[in-house]
Amino acid sequence: MSNDMLRTAAGYIHADPHWWRKILIGGALSLTLIGGIFSAGLVVEQMDNARRGFPTPMPPWVAWSSRALIGLFALMIDILYALMPWLVALIMFFCGAFALVIAGNGAWANLVAVAFGVVLAVWMLVVFLLGVAPLGRLIFIDDSSPERALSSAPLREALRRDAWRHYLRARLVSLPAYGPFVALASLSGWIATHSVPGVGLALLVSLWLCGSALLYAHLVVAQVYVLAEQRVGGVVPRAG
Repeated sequence: MSNDMLRTAAGYIHADPHWWRKILIGGALSLTLIGGIFSAGLVVEQMDNARRGFPTPMPPWVAWSSRALIGLFALMIDILYALMPWLVALIMFFCGAFALVIAGNGAWANLVAVAFGVVLAVWMLVVFLLGVAPLGRLIFIDDSSPERALSSAPLREALRRDAWRHYLRARLVSLPAYGPFVALASLSGWIATHSVPGVGLALLVSLWLCGSALLYAHLVVAQVYVLAEQRVGGVVPRAG
């Protein structure tokens, strides 16, 4: 059943005869400073199309302004659950560690640093495994508004009693989709640290393919979570 979910998710993407072209365009955009918002917007629009039952859910590269806005809200969900805890923890750590150092307790400052690191690592792992970011995007689509998606609703949905097992299974099932990205990222790292002919061009191409592979992984993950959402009867709707 798990393999069927991954195969079905990939099949949605491959049903579009131009899927590879769209992904390569997204990979090229990811090389720019703001190009990531367009790729994130593509993923959200594809999730919406899949929920509506379109046979080829990948949208074309059109309506750039609306896609940028959608992608911006999608990235804000990622920032809320990925970067904000780091910022809060860093502020708390520096305040606490500074007080301990002033008091002459340097050893305790090191212990506090390790404790903060462990807590943050556990948090990031839990958020990733439960798929809080994809669920936030599903809530965003369901509400047609980012308000609830930028609250604690995605985390509550990820921990919902009758649904969390399906969401955890969806994440584990979709992990192989990151394989090409990991391989290309390793290749990019190898090229960057070795003197090879045409290293600049080779690194640029490898980073382009790396960004494309990451977009492909996000598209597959999005489809898997759409399937998981269908199995649990949809995300909890907005009250009222």
